[in-house]
Amino acid sequence: MKRKLNNEEMTAFCSQMALILKSGISAFEGISMMMEDQERSAGRELLQTIYGEMEQGENLYGGITKTGLFPEYACQMVRLGEASGRLDEVMEELADYYSQEEALSQTIRRAVSYPLFMLVMMLGVLFVLMARVMPVFQSVYESLGLQMEGTAGAVLAAGQVMGRYSAVLLILLGIVLALLLWCFGTKGGRDRSSRWFRKLGSEGRLNRQVARYRLASGMSMCLRSGLDPERSMELMEQLSQDEGTSEKMKLCVEKIRQGVFFEEAVIESGLFETLHNRMIRVGQRTGSLDQVMDQIAKQCRQEASDQIWHRISMIEPTVVIVLAVLVGVILLAVMLPLMSVMSQIG
Repeated sequence: MKRKLNNEEMTAFCSQMALILKSGISAFEGISMMMEDQERSAGRELLQTIYGEMEQGENLYGGITKTGLFPEYACQMVRLGEASGRLDEVMEELADYYSQEEALSQTIRRAVSYPLFMLVMMLGVLFVLMARVMPVFQSVYESLGLQMEGTAGAVLAAGQVMGRYSAVLLILLGIVLALLLWCFGTKGGRDRSSRWFRKLGSEGRLNRQVARYRLASGMSMCLRSGLDPERSMELMEQLSQDEGTSEKMKLCVEKIRQGVFFEEAVIESGLFETLHNRMIRVGQRTGSLDQVMDQIAKQCRQEASDQIWHRISMIEPTVVIVLAVLVGVILLAVMLPLMSVMSQIG
């Protein structure tokens, strides 16, 4: 199965096409120019496929659809742009859309990567303490004719087991670190990790905010491109990745088809929060619904970003506190009996 173009690649393609079209150059000539400037073989092959289809009489929509590498949302918007004669504006909107998507994905990756690396490093410290430092204290105890008991004895036993299998544990740690580096340091890893993160916790508030951001951003673009609210909602319904939001969108479309006004259908389906519903009602009545949706998208994106960093601000100290407590308990369990013995000897 071919990998779809990621957000960075979509942003680059759409921004180049928007610049070419706004310069008065046709899409066919623009693809030819991009093909000549393309250095990567994969990119050149993609453009050659599009160019070949257009050379046979297809439009840009037919060309990008033939490749099978473009997201369905982008394909539908290109078809709309060509039908309405506003392809340059649509490509510019798509470039902005995928740029914002990439910014959101980077925020999520940064928020997750730092605690993961911190956790791995702290676990490494615990491993060294239990497998390498505890045997030193055991030697001190034995020189005094004592044995480690209680918590200290349990930690020593665990450390001895870890020491025996240290090679295996180090290999596992290396695999985890390599996986993290792949997820956050390579293009393919970033694409895959973004899909994983989107699948996690589909019912959480954060994911609802992300889904609302994508819905409002897409609706804004569709409305600016000339689609009516019902058709815009139908298109976004097909492309929604959040199950809960998708169900609400289906309900909204059904209500619109039953004759309910768009703003009332949105409110009754519970797609947005109360403040956003008021904004939508005003936007519908003043004819500025596309601008209102753009404002809602920005608000939802900012709220999602704030929630991500709020969670990360809680995870970091929690990880540090838990591991610091573990290290402190281990050291106290070893040092207190030893200090007691030393004081008696003294």
